[in-house]
Amino acid sequence: MIGDFCSPNMGLDDAGASILLSPIMAVLFLAGRGGRLLLLPFYWLAVVLISAAGTTAGDFTSGRNMLGLSVSTAVTGALLIAVLVIWREQSRTKRDRHRFLI
Repeated sequence: MIGDFCSPNMGLDDAGASILLSPIMAVLFLAGRGGRLLLLPFYWLAVVLISAAGTTAGDFTSGRNMLGLSVSTAVTGALLIAVLVIWREQSRTKRDRHRFLI
């Protein structure tokens, strides 16, 4: 899809495509912080960009010269769990702070 198009067709390797797509995804997330991700077109744009950026980043980290598929999967899985735990703790802190103010 988009990630596969960016790598060979644009003359970028997996690292270059990751560098191209990841900041676009970050900008989309920043733009969506105000609740725009709840809008259906914005949501699907985010899904497509996450898929493309994730594919190129995964291809890069699991390549022959990097971590390999099994280690890459374990590392990205651990990073996902860490992000979810941090996100949950921040949400809990905000909720507790809000209760205290009321």
